[in-house]
Amino acid sequence: MVRLLTFNSHEAYVYDLARLGLPMDVVVDLPGHHVLGWDERMRPCPSGVRRIGMLDAARAAYNCIIAHNVTDLLMVKTISAPKILVLHSSLAGRIRQEGARLNAAEMTAMVRDYLAIIKGTLVVVSEMKRASWGLPAIVIPGAVDLDDYRGYRGEIPRGLRVANAIEQKKEYLNWSLHEAVFRDLPCELVGHNPELGIVAAQSWEALKELYRSHRFYVHTAAAGLEDGYNLSLLEAMATGMPVVVSAHGSSPIVTGENGFVSDDPEVLRAGVRELLGNLDLARTMGQRARETARNRFPMSRFVDSWREALEVARARFRA
Repeated sequence: MVRLLTFNSHEAYVYDLARLGLPMDVVVDLPGHHVLGWDERMRPCPSGVRRIGMLDAARAAYNCIIAHNVTDLLMVKTISAPKILVLHSSLAGRIRQEGARLNAAEMTAMVRDYLAIIKGTLVVVSEMKRASWGLPAIVIPGAVDLDDYRGYRGEIPRGLRVANAIEQKKEYLNWSLHEAVFRDLPCELVGHNPELGIVAAQSWEALKELYRSHRFYVHTAAAGLEDGYNLSLLEAMATGMPVVVSAHGSSPIVTGENGFVSDDPEVLRAGVRELLGNLDLARTMGQRARETARNRFPMSRFVDSWREALEVARARFRA
């Protein structure tokens, strides 16, 4: 039977990988992760997923291993199996955020050369991030299942933003723009940010209720460091929230259609005021945002693309 091995760096991403319907082991208790084990606040652990330690993983056999960073990949170097490295960050974003000692060319060469040695396959979560690394890769964009998100009401006249590690990612998140827009306008922040006294939603259901109840969603990001969308934004759109975003070539938001887009804080402030003062407008834009999520980020494409990636990885490993 096909069994996958992956690492618990991103509960939401691993949850979506489980939609492949394949038995999967997930290595937990990783150094640097914000909790030990599986964080049930982010997602319930899917059926068919077995949580194990690295010692148990090293003694098992797998049809494919999915790593979410180079550290994961090095941890399984003694296991003979097809291996996929998923890059969730742009090269520039990783260097800026982590203060990496290697320069861009050295980091690219390190990833390229190691994948060649192990006959590994590279998957990147967006075309922008693939281009930033300059390596041949399979691009599998994030996706959202609309059956998981519905029921937007928007009765709370306030924005919502979900973000972790804001203090470490301010440039990455174009935080100066966020602060300029919401200097005196209401926006609730949710996520793992102990330095700011901000906590994550207590459960996936609690997060869904935040999406349903708040008037609009907020996403700002620095072009070249991050995409014009992330999973939280897609979840908000799928719920039916209108979105206020910074300008970005990959943004799914169009001003006046499903939200407001600009790098000018005063333009975004004007859009925020419109949404705060007009719930009917917010609901109309939010319904269009939901349709955008349905058309551009279907979960069926994510699942099909991952099945194809597994076949590519197995063929490359056997070659």
